[in-house]
Amino acid sequence: MQKTIKALSFIGLAIAMFMGVLDSTIVNIALPGIMDHFKSNLTDTSWIVTTYVLALAIFTVTSAKLADQYGRKKLMLLGLVLFGGFSAACMFAPSLFWLSVFRFVQGIGGAIITPIVLPMGIEIFGKEKLPVITSLVGVISALAAAGGPPFGGIILRYFSWHWVFGLNVPLALCAFIIILILVKETRDETSSKKVDWFGILSLTVALFGITFGLLKGRDYGWSSLTISGSLLIGLTMIVVFVIFEKRNPTPMLDLKLFRILPFTASCLVYFVISMALICPSLIMNYFLQNVLNYSALNAALVIAPVSLTVAVAMPLGTKLAAKTGASAVNFTGMLIIGLSLLLLALIKPDTPKILMVVFLIFHGFGFGFANQSIVSSINPLPKNKSGLGSGIVNTGRQLGMCLGIAILVTLLNAHIDSARQNIKIDALQTISNRTLAPDVKRTARKQIRKVFQQKKQESNTTSKKQMHEIKLKITQAAEQRKQLPRPTENKYLEKLYAGSQSLSEASKKITEKSDILNKLSQSSPVVAGSKAEMITQGHQRAAKAMAKISDGQGKITQSIALIAQSEELKTAFRHIKHEKDEKITQAFSKTYILAAVFVLICSPIALWSEKRKA
Repeated sequence: MQKTIKALSFIGLAIAMFMGVLDSTIVNIALPGIMDHFKSNLTDTSWIVTTYVLALAIFTVTSAKLADQYGRKKLMLLGLVLFGGFSAACMFAPSLFWLSVFRFVQGIGGAIITPIVLPMGIEIFGKEKLPVITSLVGVISALAAAGGPPFGGIILRYFSWHWVFGLNVPLALCAFIIILILVKETRDETSSKKVDWFGILSLTVALFGITFGLLKGRDYGWSSLTISGSLLIGLTMIVVFVIFEKRNPTPMLDLKLFRILPFTASCLVYFVISMALICPSLIMNYFLQNVLNYSALNAALVIAPVSLTVAVAMPLGTKLAAKTGASAVNFTGMLIIGLSLLLLALIKPDTPKILMVVFLIFHGFGFGFANQSIVSSINPLPKNKSGLGSGIVNTGRQLGMCLGIAILVTLLNAHIDSARQNIKIDALQTISNRTLAPDVKRTARKQIRKVFQQKKQESNTTSKKQMHEIKLKITQAAEQRKQLPRPTENKYLEKLYAGSQSLSEASKKITEKSDILNKLSQSSPVVAGSKAEMITQGHQRAAKAMAKISDGQGKITQSIALIAQSEELKTAFRHIKHEKDEKITQAFSKTYILAAVFVLICSPIALWSEKRKA
């Protein structure tokens, strides 16, 4: 009976964890539908994601501390109420502004739930089961992360974007009932009940400044007053927070925890791999949709194996850690992540889908192994500090993802901007070098410049729709039979063109000779009467026939020129598309390589993520 209660209690926690992680991945696929509903642009709509991440990053540590002080069950129930209640509010949001506000409050609920699951699980099963609990939490998180995009795709196909949020309501209600009835209240009995308001305020401002600056730097510009001021305030408040906490007898955050080397090293490992996770979850998704023109659902299905592999690799990593030690598994995981990023850098537009999936599976194994850093971070801490430790680790994860978005996506944009300029120059040069009518060249140059003059936030690559519009307008211009050029690239069409032109000229000459003969016959004294009239009519008929032949031959010549021009345009389009794909792919490859180098350089940190044996 006791085992059944424990299992059901953990199921309640698992539902809460699953819901929180699912919501962080399922919403992204709904952004286009939300944009259409509220008639907004991508920059404004992205606040739905930004406010949620802000809340998670800001309140996770504070929630963990308050849970330790006043009871984890109380805070968990509060988190579920906030998350479920404001998920329902998101369904009926009257505007994008209110949707962003509701998402922020929902994020506060997520910030409460996330760090408390692990310490509550430890209280249910005991700290000796920490590796097993962590593996289960990791598997649940991975499955939720993998399931988000496909679930979102199915919901959007049969329902509206509102139900992306509505899905949380029954999950939150179910978890609330189970935890309310079965889970016992726990807290850190050594923690003071006195609330460190200044510590909470200063840490909140610090995390807000840093997180906001990292998330919105690309939108406002890294050198803008808003972003530079936000980052400066955040870093300054971190210093103020540390100084104050050192002198506070009842600090909000016990800084002595960071003196425990395995804890600090494990937090750094989790921070680094969270940055690296941006590559498959965001950058690879961007490549699949914007370069290969995959649908959001198809792109999600290609990337899903990363999370599914983590669900397999984490339990395997736990078993290996029990035999070889957590530091060896963490180190191996980071090496695998670094190597997998180098493999992702090899992907080209014609790379088979199955090979992409294999590379992503390799990355998932690395992440699953390096996820042992959660275990190695909590393991050296006293049991009563597991909640606060979980809060710190999860905050590190959020900041790592924010920093990954800030650095890697900014680098990617810089590489793509450079590639776009090269693509533009190459495209204009290609059009200039092809044998095309002047009007076609003017139309092509105009359309190419129009695409590359669009705002950065609208798109960093040329979409399939834009390419279709370009081709349509250029093709319409190419259908005009004015100033058609002589074919020079295709030798067969050139010969046909030359032969047809010669026939047309010959027809004109025959017509001219026929006119001359007609005049001679009319003026000749030898021919008279009805014979003269017959000859004249014959010459006239011959002249009209030859005129028609000449006109028809001229049209044939024009048609040959049009065919040749069409072939020239096809060749130009193929060349432009090939160069575009190559240069954009190189931009992605450079970003993967830089991420790989960063992870590999940081990998030695993992060697200190475990307590050394005496």
